[in-house]
Amino acid sequence: ENRIVSQMKKLGDSCDWDRLTFTLDDNVSKAVRKVFVNLYKKGLIYKGKRLVNWSSKLQTAISDIEVEYKDVKGSLWHLKYEVDGEKEKFLVAATTRPETFLGDTAICVHPEDERYKDLIGKKVKLPLNGREITIIADDYVDKDFGTGVVKITPAHDFNDYEMGLRHNLEKINLLNTDGSLNENAGE
Repeated sequence: ENRIVSQMKKLGDSCDWDRLTFTLDDNVSKAVRKVFVNLYKKGLIYKGKRLVNWSSKLQTAISDIEVEYKDVKGSLWHLKYEVDGEKEKFLVAATTRPETFLGDTAICVHPEDERYKDLIGKKVKLPLNGREITIIADDYVDKDFGTGVVKITPAHDFNDYEMGLRHNLEKINLLNTDGSLNENAGE
């Protein structure tokens, strides 16, 4: 009997202890696998990539309810993205997470922001590696905050992930499970 079950019994949990099983026991694991395969074949569920709260220290995903959010005083970093075909024209995005910019798959502006309306649909070059990404428009952007330009990194931010789904953006994972940069970050 494991420590958790022992604690549950001491607390007075009234479970059917004769039917106690572990979720990875063969009979339970096979039953779960069979149900999921059947649901998948019927088109009722799908397999896809999702963002999770990953702990590089614990080497596991953690639940939203286990995450302790805290406000910290940070800095805004300004990144210049050269507008493709216009050597002297740049879009500047302000971010608190400059370490993720190599995973950007779009630059976003508000659709009604007169400063950038003519640039929607054009490309910009990602600083350092020169990869081209598209300028998109979305109401999510607060045109009065920072420069009114937001870098979109769908594989590293929950809000950006949702925007990536709306705009069918690529998701580029930059991190290994230990928190170090992987091959997608480049040299």
